[in-house]
Amino acid sequence: MNDARDPRLLPQALYVHLPFCTAICTYCDFAVERYAAARAVRYLDALERELHTRTAALGLSERFAPRTIFLGGGTPTAFNIPELQRFFEILERDVDTSRTVEFTIEANPGTVDDAKLRFLLEHGVTRLSLGVQSFQPHLLQLLGRVHGADQGPEAISSARAAGFKNVSIDLMHGLPQQTPEKLRNDLQRAIALGTDHISAYSIMYEDGTPLANAVTRGLVTPLTPEEEAAHFQTVMETIESAGWTQYEVSNFARPGFESEHNLIYWRNEAYLGVGVGSASSIGGERNVNHDSVDDYIRDAMSSGLAIASRERLDPVARAGEALMLEWRLRRGVNLAEFAARWGVDLFDGADKSRSESLERYLREGLMERLPDGRIRISRRGLPVSDGILADFV
Repeated sequence: MNDARDPRLLPQALYVHLPFCTAICTYCDFAVERYAAARAVRYLDALERELHTRTAALGLSERFAPRTIFLGGGTPTAFNIPELQRFFEILERDVDTSRTVEFTIEANPGTVDDAKLRFLLEHGVTRLSLGVQSFQPHLLQLLGRVHGADQGPEAISSARAAGFKNVSIDLMHGLPQQTPEKLRNDLQRAIALGTDHISAYSIMYEDGTPLANAVTRGLVTPLTPEEEAAHFQTVMETIESAGWTQYEVSNFARPGFESEHNLIYWRNEAYLGVGVGSASSIGGERNVNHDSVDDYIRDAMSSGLAIASRERLDPVARAGEALMLEWRLRRGVNLAEFAARWGVDLFDGADKSRSESLERYLREGLMERLPDGRIRISRRGLPVSDGILADFV
């Protein structure tokens, strides 16, 4: 592969999936499993094989040097320090982190302490993303979170004391039993605690999860779509009133603290993912690894690869996907510049459906044209943004 740092060729980001958790949340359908020490050792063996194989396949003259690194899961900080030490040795063997501008690790309150936080900083991690979800005890119990309401603030305080200058937290909205007032209190508390970034996600009832099963059995009553939309409005109004910027549908930041890693995804630049269930997009091909830890370990140990599916999009499909991703950003899209960048004009051709959808959404006020000509989803359209974006893929 060409060594030029073309965002459509050479990966700009590295994602590493570490799937272990101390407990599985009631809403989770990710590729995760409960932590077990022997299992973690075996997984790191497989990860070492895959990372070496995948970076070697890039054909670089030197070690792969991504602009951003993101350790997700699972709960990467479920690993103890010796396990993390081995992970960083594996990483540094095939990855040059000297040019990395953002190095994020996901963590849960209760899985970090002062020693672990200092260790992460010493090994180049610059950004901590804490899965707080709520500061309300009854909602943490509903979600199956193992941390208490006080542990979220304690983890944020410990991260600051250790020296982290970039702390993000996840919060959830649209939850059963969650009132707009309690949601607003959670958001205001997160800001008052001195965080830099908030990812505010709406609850999803994924088939087969304990929470979805509880809904089916009538044990849990979801909010109505109107109530969920009102929650989303509360999120936007509360965070923006503090002077933060909503730079993506679900993401808010103090100025200068936008997630560089996630911006690579939303700009549809190339990225490499390793680990169970991870995805990669390189040179026009998208591939996804096995979402079973057993299958992942088996194939990675055997061949250095654990790819379950591959897909090469044609230029129109690829541009459509890129447009859907970029329209999640609040800066909007200049359609002429977009067509020049991707070599495809999605709104000029025999298929008029996209043009008709765009005109309809502009007319209905669900999308808007900015003074500089860029087009974006309007504030009114944000609560139904997934449905809007689906019309342009």
